[in-house]
Amino acid sequence: MPASLLHAVSRLAAGADDPRTDAHLVAAFLKSTDQAAFAELVRRHGPTVLGVCRRFLGATPDAEDAFQATFLVLVNRARGTEWRESLGPWLYGVAFRVARRARSTRAKRLANERQVPAMSDQPVPSSEPDDASAVLDEELAALPAIYRQPLILCEIQGTSRRVAAQELGLSEGTLSSRLARGRKMLRARLDRRGLAPVTAGLALAVPASLATATVRNAVHTLTRTAGAVPAGVLFLTEGAVKSMIVKWKLAGAMIAACVGLTGLGAWQTSAQPPTAPNQPVAALPPALPPDKPAALEKKIPAVSGPEPIATIFGDVPVTREAFADHLIRRYGKKELDLFVNTQIIAHAFGRRDWKITGDDVLAALDEDCKSLGMTRAQFAKDVLPRQGKTLDEWAEDVVAPRLMLARLCNAKSPPVTEAELRRAFDAKYGEKISCRVITWTKDKGAEARKAYEEIRENENAFEDHARRQSEPTLAAVGGRVAPIPRTPATNGDNDTHRATAKLQAGEISPLVVTKTGFIVVKCDRVIPADKSKSFEAEKPMLLPEVVNARLEKEIPKLFDELKREAKPKYHLTFTDAMILPKPLPAPKK
Repeated sequence: MPASLLHAVSRLAAGADDPRTDAHLVAAFLKSTDQAAFAELVRRHGPTVLGVCRRFLGATPDAEDAFQATFLVLVNRARGTEWRESLGPWLYGVAFRVARRARSTRAKRLANERQVPAMSDQPVPSSEPDDASAVLDEELAALPAIYRQPLILCEIQGTSRRVAAQELGLSEGTLSSRLARGRKMLRARLDRRGLAPVTAGLALAVPASLATATVRNAVHTLTRTAGAVPAGVLFLTEGAVKSMIVKWKLAGAMIAACVGLTGLGAWQTSAQPPTAPNQPVAALPPALPPDKPAALEKKIPAVSGPEPIATIFGDVPVTREAFADHLIRRYGKKELDLFVNTQIIAHAFGRRDWKITGDDVLAALDEDCKSLGMTRAQFAKDVLPRQGKTLDEWAEDVVAPRLMLARLCNAKSPPVTEAELRRAFDAKYGEKISCRVITWTKDKGAEARKAYEEIRENENAFEDHARRQSEPTLAAVGGRVAPIPRTPATNGDNDTHRATAKLQAGEISPLVVTKTGFIVVKCDRVIPADKSKSFEAEKPMLLPEVVNARLEKEIPKLFDELKREAKPKYHLTFTDAMILPKPLPAPKK
């Protein structure tokens, strides 16, 4: 055993109390492969992680694989996440998902094994835990994060309230109230399942051999040592990382599809067309009445006359005009395009005497969240901060305009054809290739061509380049991507698909030039078509998928048409100079 690993394990066995926070320990491990830092993370959080894994998988090698995979997911995701002081709740969530996936995989394996005649009549003892043992984790995972995190820290990990409050950025009073509310919610959920809440014994002592193997494999993962991590652990790790990446790619795809609707993409323009719109949009009634939850619920009173927005010093009025000037000066440059573009859409929508309601907007928002596997609250917390928007702003600036554009597009589009449905069916259920990809940016052409000569006949070289490629999300999973259908879902063929469509197991594509750089694809295996699916039976489910795929392509085109027709002309100018407050006129005596 290397001296550094021996030292790390000795610290773990001795229960060393490292004063560094979890965030600092992760940073130290990433920066200098500090094995003692990672061993301290295993010491702190291993008992909780092992408890989850064994409740799902029993005291089996599968549980130990899931335990190690949980910490290797941390290594894979560490550079792309901003950590709080404590990793406990995050690792608990990863352990829950990894263990649940491992149990599902084992169940399928056992089902297949039962179909093979046994070589012996001797009964095989089952290591499958009672389903009730994992119910607590399932119900705890279903709680909102603001209640789940305090319960994990205080009830499962045994963290003091003072420390837990500090780690979660809360006051002790707030933490206590959330703990009480969380216990009540968890108790009610368990009562419905016929179980009593139990928190004792949920964290288990981690065997030294398991802790040692986990630290060693974390180092192998960080240094990308090919073939060093056991296959079972690697399978669970890559599955968990891939599911995270897919989730965020779905979010990214949705954001990208909507980015024009936030004034960032196609809507942004510096052009100032010389002609004015043919009708003042401001005269239109609002297409979305503010009659629903959050911002959609707020009733905006009608304003008549120069009523002040406030008075100071008793009777000095602060006028709406002064406040409007202030808001325009401060936020107008950022918000003007978005507001005008929204009015263009509302005008086109209103000309058909159509309306959308707050319920329509919220239903569409919930569908977006459901497609990402998130609640509204999770979407607001995990996705929207990167866009600089609140949930209310997203509903108003993105969802409502998108609904209007979708309806306008559907009114213009011809009915979906049988050929389109057949193509979608073949893409979804037809033959696919399971593959890995390596990408290079445009400026790395020489490097890509040199690497291609190395990898085209050498699997080890391919794997090494796949794990060292510049795209971090692909590098984290060794270049593994979702299976590619032989038949694309749309007629929009491209060079990459043409290069990969006919690959067989073990074959590698030519080096393909793309809009963003270079790509090479290796087919690992061919996935047969799903013969259990019938085209006629699947047609009703395929129809909305085809319609949505159309909308993704047609909405940007439609908005470009509307913008050309509207010919917006801007009359505001903005200054970067600081404007000092003007003294308000004294009231007349």
